[in-house]
Amino acid sequence: MKLAIAQIKTRAGAFEETARRMVEYSRRAAEQGVELLVFPMAALCGSSPVQPVDREGFMIDLADCVMGLLDELACPCLVPVLTELGDASLPDALLVADGDVTPVAISARLGVAAAGSESSEGAGLPEFSFAGARLGVAFSYEDLDVYNDYEYNVDVIIYLGGYGFSVDDPSSALGSSLTEGRFLKDAETTGSWIVGVGSLGCYDLQVFCGSSFVLAPWGELAAQAPSLEEALLVCDVDPSSEGPLADPLTPEVYDAPLMTWGALSMGLSEACELAGAPGACLVADGSLSSSLAAALATDALGPKRVRVLSAPADAAAEQAVSDLLRSLRIPSDHIARSARGSGEDQELDRDLAQVELAALARETGFLPLGARDKTGRALEGPPGVDASCLNPFGDLYRSDLLSLAHLRNTMSPVIPTQALASFSVPEIDGISEGLGGVEARLNFIDLVLSSYVEWELPLSDIVSERGRAELVTAVIARLRARGDAPRQLGAPSLMMSSRTLGEGMAPFGLAWVDHARPAEGRLAGRLSSLAEKDESQGDAQEQEERPETGVSHEQEVHDLLGYLRDFSAGGVFSPFGASGPSGQGERHGEGPSPFWEGPFSQN
Repeated sequence: MKLAIAQIKTRAGAFEETARRMVEYSRRAAEQGVELLVFPMAALCGSSPVQPVDREGFMIDLADCVMGLLDELACPCLVPVLTELGDASLPDALLVADGDVTPVAISARLGVAAAGSESSEGAGLPEFSFAGARLGVAFSYEDLDVYNDYEYNVDVIIYLGGYGFSVDDPSSALGSSLTEGRFLKDAETTGSWIVGVGSLGCYDLQVFCGSSFVLAPWGELAAQAPSLEEALLVCDVDPSSEGPLADPLTPEVYDAPLMTWGALSMGLSEACELAGAPGACLVADGSLSSSLAAALATDALGPKRVRVLSAPADAAAEQAVSDLLRSLRIPSDHIARSARGSGEDQELDRDLAQVELAALARETGFLPLGARDKTGRALEGPPGVDASCLNPFGDLYRSDLLSLAHLRNTMSPVIPTQALASFSVPEIDGISEGLGGVEARLNFIDLVLSSYVEWELPLSDIVSERGRAELVTAVIARLRARGDAPRQLGAPSLMMSSRTLGEGMAPFGLAWVDHARPAEGRLAGRLSSLAEKDESQGDAQEQEERPETGVSHEQEVHDLLGYLRDFSAGGVFSPFGASGPSGQGERHGEGPSPFWEGPFSQN
């Protein structure tokens, strides 16, 4: 079967323009004899559902778009969409072929229901024949897990992921990270061809990097599209072949900082385009974060589309700003000098610079950028006046920014040494004791934050793995305190992780605070202890009549803990089942790795 992937950049809901481009790609594919052309998950509908008030009109226009494609597509196509089921939004893929449209996911669910096996574990994923092959479609990592764990008779699994790029999830980079991601194992476990179809562009602040690929069942890379650019990838997929391939590709070495910089650049460029802004403006104060923001804006937009308000705090910072702007070749008429105060009150001066940035943005129409990072948003004090409309680094930790700065300077040394050394470590009690230098302290704080926010490890687990109970507790307590001040999060950020800071915040007004607990004080330990006590008293209970109240106090505690366990997230009676929540648009990391000690992989 000759299969192709149309890795195209679109705007969610721009049905007319997207349909025109789909038809164009289908004609190019038909000229090459393609039997099935697959489009990315976000191409038509984006990565997130529309508001309920808009759903009726959106679905009607989507249906009209699909019916128009039915008449115009030049070859059979698989077109992903977001469908509505009650109040839920579910992903599906429409097989448009032979004058007919088949929603493969809904058809699979209806088939299971008609067979009376709706409750069968592992049932209900698409499985259909096309062009001499058995095809399956996965919309999430959880779907891939089902194909791995259960007997599905498929030759090819098409992965239409709705997850944007995440620093902490190598698999989100698709073909660029095959050596570190999950897909090689998926191919080996299922014995199927894995076709990873990458969306491309910025959708709802998620950034998709493309890098679509075709992987043979025995682990060889048959084809790969480039990252961060459009492509039509055509590949022959032979279900009867047992390998090896005649001309396999060598998987590239995954470079997480480089991919992150590319994703940030593309996300910032599209954010300006979507906002209708001719460029971006920012404050340059000599700090690491503001220097990196200026470098990012210049790389993404070009120096002539960047305006800078120079606001150094002292003479050393003034030299750093001057060196930076000269290295970035930003035109002199695009640089303004802040009319800030005397310098005696630095916080007031920062606020005044932000007021001037707001005036500059209003005058020029440029998009004002902030430079706050995830570490600062999680642990540091109020930002004061903030004129920014976008924080490019708001979902990246400060140690990520250090890595990005070093990466950017390997391309060309634009970030001054003074700026590289200007980062700070949040003031947490005990942070200066036994952790070495400033960078080691920052890495530890960021590791605690990422363990709690992205990996969702309880405080006790973090302490068990990392020690330093008082420091870990203080870091998480500070993060939770930010939940009582929602304005701390500031302007929206490009999503660069599997779980944003807002998702890791405690509910507003929650008084309860966790603390590190020994193993015997954990839920599993208490249940085990009570179970052992029940067993040791079993013989005596059989010989002695129970009181009329029926249950001992220990048994009541045992039952209560059991119910709490079962109804907790991931428990067997959880609303989401044993695997936890899932669904299109939700972002998933792959959890902590023993080789991953910071926001970037060791590579």
